[in-house]
Amino acid sequence: MIRRVLLLLFLFTSICAVPKTKYQPVPMHLDHDGEKWAEKTLRKMSVEEKVGQLFMVWARAEFLNAKNPEYAKLRDEINRYHVGSFAMSVPYEPPFLYRSGPYEAADLLNRLQSDSKLPLLIAADFEVGLGNRINGGTSFPAAMAFGATGKLDYAEAFGRISGEEARALGVHWNFFPVADVNSNPENPIINTRSFGEDPLQVGEFVAAYIRGAHAAGMLVTASIRFAPGSGKS
Repeated sequence: MIRRVLLLLFLFTSICAVPKTKYQPVPMHLDHDGEKWAEKTLRKMSVEEKVGQLFMVWARAEFLNAKNPEYAKLRDEINRYHVGSFAMSVPYEPPFLYRSGPYEAADLLNRLQSDSKLPLLIAADFEVGLGNRINGGTSFPAAMAFGATGKLDYAEAFGRISGEEARALGVHWNFFPVADVNSNPENPIINTRSFGEDPLQVGEFVAAYIRGAHAAGMLVTASIRFAPGSGKS
């Protein structure tokens, strides 16, 4: 498990930087040098460092200077506990979800990467694109709207655009797509978050979204959801 995590971490180092020109996605593969780096790094790690790589903690996307106690806490998670992953969130005061600025989010994630000895895996929940969490991000309708069109290329574009914008921020992993089938009309959790009620159609649209996200350099296949009990997959 640890070896796989390190292989992914090396892969993400090759796609962390955002070029000054138009963002160009990087293929999701690991070459021989990458495998050698991961194996060499793994041999040097202590048990505590290996365990820390398996943990993900929340990080709110907002401006935090280097002396801010909140930032010091995040840095401590890296240096003291060797945390290997952060889930980017935004300020939330029920029932309101506040959008963050793209520059603040990118600055925070870049500084966390700089403070970490190993490359960090950054995740976020961009279920309907970045627009509901990041100012200036593209907002999309719920998944069911794409299913209603019957056009797989729309879902693929959905994944690609969301992926390109997420990668520009420094995010590698989106908690999407929803692979549940909307088969229970009394289930308030899934509803329009599903691509539809036909299992075959849902599978095709999930696959199309993943193709688009992969083309943008995202890792999404590990986050097909939901967990048993929330819907019907």
